[in-house]
Formats: sequence, C-alpha cells, structure tokens
Amino acid sequence: MDRAEAAAEYMRNGFNCAQSMVKAYTAELSAKEDSVVRMAAPFGGGLGRNGYVCGAVSGAALVIGARFGNADAADIAARDKAYAAVSRLMKKFQEEHHTVLCRELISFEIYSPEGYQRAREAGVFQNKCPLFLRSIGNILDDILAEPG
Repeated sequence: MDRAEAAAEYMRNGFNCAQSMVKAYTAELSAKEDSVVRMAAPFGGGLGRNGYVCGAVSGAALVIGARFGNADAADIAARDKAYAAVSRLMKKFQEEHHTVLCRELISFEIYSPEGYQRAREAGVFQNKCPLFLRSIGNILDDILAEPG
C-alpha cells in the first residue's frame, strides 16, 4: 500500500485528515509518530472543524515543512523552499478540486455538533475525505520526489 492510500485508510479508521496524512508520512518527519499525530489533531476539519484549509492539505504542508523547512532563523533559503513547495501543493490540489477549503470540499459546515453529525451520517469522512487524502498524497509524493 502506498502512502497516499495508507493516509486514506487511516482516515477510514478514525483519524482526522491531518492526522492521517502525517501518520502515513511519519518517516519524512524525523519525529515520533505519536507526537506528530497529536500535533496534527487540531488541523482536522479545516482547523478545529471550522472549515478553513483542508486538514489533508495542512498535514501535507507539515510534511513539506519537515522535509524542506528551516530550523535556523537565518536559513531563509530553506524557508523559501518550503513556502514554494506548499504553494505548488496547494495550487495543484486547487486545480483538481477547485478549492482548498474543507467546508467547500465536503459541502458541510461541521463546526456545530449538528453539522458534524449530518456529515458523519452522509458518510463524508468515510467516503469523500479519503479521496482528498489520496489526491494530496499523490501531489505530495511528486513534490518530495523532485530533485534538490
């Protein structure tokens, strides 16, 4: 099973979209899996179920940061490389799905318990979100495979 499919499977097994992405790409993160999965928890549902940037996209951005980002404030080249990679990631995802916003992707407002329940009953998290995870995972794999 490739990482994109693994991320989709983690989502179907109860992790949120951001957690699923970082869990599938833990090897890229140079960190303990349980730590990064916990750190990604608030990104689900477009940041705390508020419908903003899709958690799968946010999770992929975290992976890009781990691979290309800077740990030294003076390393502006690394930070710029991470910014450019995330811009490519978001652009490609938006080209495929017309938006990066969770609420537009899933067609539900999930910040309220009622809205979240309606989305669950509609099977959004079991059927629709795994498609976005596979999509962003494939885009992420292409970016991670780019030379230098």
